[in-house]
Amino acid sequence: MAIAMRVDVAVVGAGLAGLMAALPLQAAGYSVLLLEKSRGLGGRLASYRLNGSRCDRGVRYLTEEGRLLSGFVRSLRQRGVLEPWIEQGHIYTAEGLRLDSPRTHYVAPEGMSQIAKELGQGLTVWYSRRVQTLAPESEGWHLGLEAVVEGSEVPLEVKAQAVILAIPAPQALPIVETLPGMTQEILTPLASVSYDPCLTLLAQYPQNGVPAEIPWCSLEFPGDRDLSWLGLDSSKGTSSAPRGDRPLVVINSSPELARSHIDDEDVTPVIEHLLNQGAAHVGDWLNTPETTHLHRWRYAFPRQTWSQDSLVLPTPFPLICCGDWCGSHQVETALRSGLAAASATNAQLQQHPLPTLSQLMNSPPK
Repeated sequence: MAIAMRVDVAVVGAGLAGLMAALPLQAAGYSVLLLEKSRGLGGRLASYRLNGSRCDRGVRYLTEEGRLLSGFVRSLRQRGVLEPWIEQGHIYTAEGLRLDSPRTHYVAPEGMSQIAKELGQGLTVWYSRRVQTLAPESEGWHLGLEAVVEGSEVPLEVKAQAVILAIPAPQALPIVETLPGMTQEILTPLASVSYDPCLTLLAQYPQNGVPAEIPWCSLEFPGDRDLSWLGLDSSKGTSSAPRGDRPLVVINSSPELARSHIDDEDVTPVIEHLLNQGAAHVGDWLNTPETTHLHRWRYAFPRQTWSQDSLVLPTPFPLICCGDWCGSHQVETALRSGLAAASATNAQLQQHPLPTLSQLMNSPPK
């Protein structure tokens, strides 16, 4: 019989909120374990390799909007992770292409997943593990895990004094709703949260398959029935960190289109539709990629959110939920919510002094 690993805090979900919850707790002296169902850190800080080209299929860029996010961006720039990409994006309206309000867009030339890799240095992470059961025992929580990838190594059991669920509320709800004492009133904050999905299409082109001059790098489609954003992802590279040798465009669908096709078995029609709709706005060249890849984000953008920075559940041992659904400012919200979950957890444990985000980010990289 496998022996369960024992830790002070188990953090479920290694996206930005989970990382922000884990970092201050570990710095304060707690033993922390991150449990992640995918094969990498970051959640929507997701990068992908398409025919050797590095591209972003999640968070598109960061801006200095919000107190926490501004400091976060500055620290990542100092560490050499982020670089300015463009000073101004574009918007497509009924009158055609126009410039958006000036604001610097920052990207990681090596892929936005590099942000999570930078933050995750020194943290203990178990990948390809999904939480299957959560139950209180005499001294804390018992977590039963499922190996997402067949053949994943054991152990598949964890014992923790406290648990932080840093995952979308619709994923947290089935984990906690069977716990003793969970009433409808207690579960209402989780049950009321909803998300908009998104289909993200990566389209790669031959060198001679795109115009010599493309007037946009980031193009928003407010109110469009099918599209939400087009980005020339291959322009995010630098001479020291090139994205690849071929042009690559990222197309994000509208929530409406994604809801209609999120479960399609055959994705060819929706790929063709996204290309056709994009081509109608930016040119026929968009219709002829040599390679495509479609990713489905079921929980892309919080639509109905929770009004507090985290959700502390009334359980015999600390159980806190957090994520980008605890507010409406996405990355800023994920930062704030993860830190709030760490603070709430610490308050129920040993009440150690916790470092601030500024202290965490300005400490020398591990």
